[in-house]
Amino acid sequence: MVMVGVILLLPGICALIFVSDSIQSAHLDIRVVPALVLALLAASAGVMLIRAARRKS
Repeated sequence: MVMVGVILLLPGICALIFVSDSIQSAHLDIRVVPALVLALLAASAGVMLIRAARRKS
């Protein structure tokens, strides 16, 4: 369960890097916001899976 959680964290990390780069360049394309939101939701699911696995063990 932890491995799946870590894999789900990767899109969220990429989304955060993309957003920080876009903020620094002052150009965030509104068309990619839904994809960023989905990536952050996947990352939050990864965090929940890791927390559940830690509580179980």
